[in-house]
Amino acid sequence: MVKIMNKKIFYVTSEMEPFASASNLSQNSNSLPLYLQDSSYDVRCLMPKYGFISERKYILREVIRLKEILFNLDSVSYSCSAKSAFLPKNISSTRLQVYFLENEDLFGELNNLLYKSKNGRYLLDNESRYFFYSLASIKMLPNLFWYPDVIICNGWTSAFIPFLLNHLKNEDSNLSKIKTIYLANSNDNEIILNSSVLNLNDSIKSKLNTDSYNEVGSSSADMTIIIDHEIKVSKDLMKKKGFKGNKNCHILDSKDENFLKNFSDLIKSVK
Repeated sequence: MVKIMNKKIFYVTSEMEPFASASNLSQNSNSLPLYLQDSSYDVRCLMPKYGFISERKYILREVIRLKEILFNLDSVSYSCSAKSAFLPKNISSTRLQVYFLENEDLFGELNNLLYKSKNGRYLLDNESRYFFYSLASIKMLPNLFWYPDVIICNGWTSAFIPFLLNHLKNEDSNLSKIKTIYLANSNDNEIILNSSVLNLNDSIKSKLNTDSYNEVGSSSADMTIIIDHEIKVSKDLMKKKGFKGNKNCHILDSKDENFLKNFSDLIKSVK
């Protein structure tokens, strides 16, 4: 029997086993998209192409339409490219497609700590790096000839996606139809957003009236899902402005035996 695909899901993350894993952002980056795909969703994933990821080992292939992706925002020009691969068979027998966004200047030289230098301090250019990544994840969609129904934004590194999509949706009717779900899986107290360094005009930048990535993602997304794990991050997050009183905010426990099903049910409810 042929499965009937329903929603198209773009799962955007900065970590995914076995390609890169530096924090709890990699937790669930396999199980969630795989479960959705097995539930007949059309799922594609995106992560950065870090320099240490072996193209030969993971069989990354060039895609002609993704070889040169040019775009702009507020008169600033950007470029990137992307390659395609599948989750290795030792992780899953399901052919889950993963795109790798390439920008040598921003991602090529990072060590396997990703967001930190070897002394443990967060990198000073994380804002610019993941602002670009969030913007590129939206701007690459015309090159894919594929627009998702839902973009799942996995954690603080993709927190700008809902914010930027709200700004860009008037440019493209296809973008206006996309819903966003922000996954909050850390309290991000150590990761301070300095929006002054971003290439945005003042009127747009003024809307980023917080130093919390989580609040940027949650306040702009159509739905927020807080994922508790070993640390119950919901206890802290629900006290923050972007979460408190948010009627579209849900809390799931990754240790719950029904976690994957409950997650899928929330995705299904987004219209």
